[in-house]
Amino acid sequence: MDRQPIAEIGVCTLVIIICAVLWRQASYLPPGSFEPLGSGPVPQVTAAIVILCCLWIILRAVLQMRGGAGVFAEIRKETHGRSPYGAIVMLGASVTYVSVLHLRLLPFGIATFIFLALLIWSLENFRRRALLPAALTAALVGFGTEFLFTNVFVVDLPT
Repeated sequence: MDRQPIAEIGVCTLVIIICAVLWRQASYLPPGSFEPLGSGPVPQVTAAIVILCCLWIILRAVLQMRGGAGVFAEIRKETHGRSPYGAIVMLGASVTYVSVLHLRLLPFGIATFIFLALLIWSLENFRRRALLPAALTAALVGFGTEFLFTNVFVVDLPT
C-alpha cells in the first residue's frame, strides 16, 4: 500500500491540535477525592502519547518526501483521480449516527451495528462478499461495546 505523506501530515496535525485542546482542558479538572492522582493526569498523559505518536508519523512523512519528488508532486499524486463522495458519505453517516443517538431513536447497540455495517461495507465499495465480514465486525463492536459499557463499566448508554 502506497503511503500518502501529505495526508499523514494533515491528519496528524489535526489530531495534535485536538489533543492539545484536550490536554489544556484536562488541566482544569478538579483533583480527585478518592484517587491520589485526580482525574486530570490520565487524559493529559493519553493526549501527550498521541501527540508524540503523531510527531513520529509526521517526521517519517517529511523524510519520505525529502527522498521523493517534492511536496507539490506528492500533492498531485495523492489527489489525482480521487472522488470526494467517500468523505461525503462518511460525514453524512456520522452526523446521522450521532443524531440517532442524541434523539434516542434507536438503542446504542443497534444504531452502532447499522452505522458500522454500512460504513465498513461502503469502504469495501459495497461488494457482496464484504457484507458478511462487515456485519460480523459491526455486530461484535456494536453489541460488544454495549455489553462492556452497561454490564462492566456500568455506564448508561442511549436506549
